[in-house]
Amino acid sequence: MMKKSRNRRRRTAKLNIKDIFNINFFITEGKQMNAHKVELKFQRDNKVVASVVYIDDAPHKQTIIRWYDHRYYALPYGAKEAKPLNMTLAKLKTINKD
Repeated sequence: MMKKSRNRRRRTAKLNIKDIFNINFFITEGKQMNAHKVELKFQRDNKVVASVVYIDDAPHKQTIIRWYDHRYYALPYGAKEAKPLNMTLAKLKTINKD
């Protein structure tokens, strides 16, 4: 079999430093308030247009981010790039029960 061209390979979605820096204030404020979950909702005409959720995962030393497009990312403490989170059903249930 022939090797696939570089353009056809699937790129993994990542949050870059610019995206993280824009919302870093809300993550740090949530940590200072000792909050487990911080949720930002963007509204238009009293309807939620988009929401971003930050969940502190202290045992794994990371912050879990649910982005606008409902993708989950893991941001380790002190990292500059968030990578997609490999989600298990048990992890999803523990996140959503809060």
